[in-house]
Amino acid sequence: MAGRVLALALLLAAACGATPAPAAERVTSAIVFAVDVSGSVDAERYEVQRAGIASIFVNPGMSGMLQGGIAVTLMEWADDHVVIVPWTILRDPADAAAFALRIRNAPRAPGYSTALSLALLAAADLLDACPCEAQNRVIDVSGDGPNNGPISTGLARDDVLKRGIRINGLPIVTPSEPELAQWYAANVVGGDGAFVEVALGFEDFARAMQRKFLLEVAGKRRPRRLSRN
Repeated sequence: MAGRVLALALLLAAACGATPAPAAERVTSAIVFAVDVSGSVDAERYEVQRAGIASIFVNPGMSGMLQGGIAVTLMEWADDHVVIVPWTILRDPADAAAFALRIRNAPRAPGYSTALSLALLAAADLLDACPCEAQNRVIDVSGDGPNNGPISTGLARDDVLKRGIRINGLPIVTPSEPELAQWYAANVVGGDGAFVEVALGFEDFARAMQRKFLLEVAGKRRPRRLSRN
C-alpha cells in the first residue's frame, strides 16, 4: 500500500512540474519554396535560382508583406529532397534579411532526376510539420522540366490538395521545354486561387519569383491561368 501511495505521489509531482508544450505561432501564410536542382540545373542556373529567392527577402517593401507574420522554408529537390533552410517565422525585415543570408550560404542539395511528384508530397509533409498555425498553406514549386518520378504528378497533386494546401507553380520555360507552362497548369497547380507564374528562361527567374511571392503574401485571388507579365 505504501508503495502505491509513493508511486502516485511521484506521478502527481511529475505532472505538476511538467512544462506545457508551446503553442503554435499564428501566421498569415506558411510557404514551402520547393526548388528544382536536377541535372539540367547547372552551376550558373543554380546560382540564379538561389540569388532570385534570396532577393525576395531583402526587398525594400518587405515590412509591408510581413503583417501577421509568415512562415517560410526552402527545400531543394531532384531524385529526393533536402531541407536547405528549416521553418523560420518572419515578422520584421531583420528576420527576412537573416533568412536571405541563410539561403545564400547553404550548400546545394545533390540529385539528378526531376521527381516533381515526390517533391510535392515532401513539401506537403513539411507543411503538416510546420510549428505554426497558418491561415494559408502554400507550396511554391519551381522547375525546368516535367515529372519523371515514380508516381504521377496528378496523383501527388490530388493528395496534397486533400490536405487543404494550395500549389502555385513557377515553370522555367526553355527551348528544350517550350510547353512546360501548359504542363504545369494541367498537372501541378491546384487549390483555391492557385496560379502559374512563368519564367521565360533562367534569366527571368528572379522577376517571376518576386512577383509570385508578392501575389501569395498579399492574398490576392487570381484565376488559375498562365501569367507572363
